[in-house]
Amino acid sequence: MTKGKIERQIQYLRHAFFAARPFRDLDDINTQFRRWRDEVAHRRRHPDHPDRSVADVWAEEKPRLLPLPAHPFETDLVRVVRSGKTPYVRFDRNNYSIPHTHVRKPLTLVASATRVRILDGQTELTDHHRTYDTGLTVEDPAHLENLLVATRQVNAHTTRDRLRAAVPATATLFERLAERGEALRPNATRLLALLDDYGPQELAAAVNLALERDALGAGSIAHILETRRRQRGLKPPLRLTLPDRPGLRDLDVRPHDLEAYDALGQKNSDDAGD
Repeated sequence: MTKGKIERQIQYLRHAFFAARPFRDLDDINTQFRRWRDEVAHRRRHPDHPDRSVADVWAEEKPRLLPLPAHPFETDLVRVVRSGKTPYVRFDRNNYSIPHTHVRKPLTLVASATRVRILDGQTELTDHHRTYDTGLTVEDPAHLENLLVATRQVNAHTTRDRLRAAVPATATLFERLAERGEALRPNATRLLALLDDYGPQELAAAVNLALERDALGAGSIAHILETRRRQRGLKPPLRLTLPDRPGLRDLDVRPHDLEAYDALGQKNSDDAGD
């Protein structure tokens, strides 16, 4: 077959099949093509044999062709990828989820016509269906669930570490709560709020008293703190809600002697008399 004949066949395919044809995905257009091939293209008269159809000539020629290779030719696209802060890698204008344990690590993306696989060395981390849309996020529910569990564990440990640093007796409290099968996270969250409201000294006294009475829940400790406040005639704690800016909650603010402001006021009064 000459070069001109081949180019005319390509032009025929472009104009007769692809031009202005809508399709949902690769499977859809392949299905449409097979139907168009059998019902339209193969029913044409063959240019070199006007008395025969393209399908007739193809059926005669097919047994003379060489068989396809035993192993398909490798056409997958392979590239090195790396996620940002979030557990997703970007490919072909879409995002694909990865395990949160592999964030910001160099990985290998292998994309076929229908699948997007992500590897760590020889280990396959995930296998997604490839989308040809734009701006989509393709997720594995297991990745989201594992990320949520890990985030909860980190937050819980961070809370308990802060409590242990401020009130060492909370370590014993958590051990005894665990022995009873009590949930640690809600207790730790409430104790952290009590630490912010009453301060480490008051919380330490309340925790020690709770350990003596074997009243270990955060609700019992809150009751002890409130009872001690009333006995001493103090005002209820006023919670200050701070924005979640990095480092803001860890700032130490030293109280200043207000007598300096009194002196400034006295000085202004003296100047006004002059």
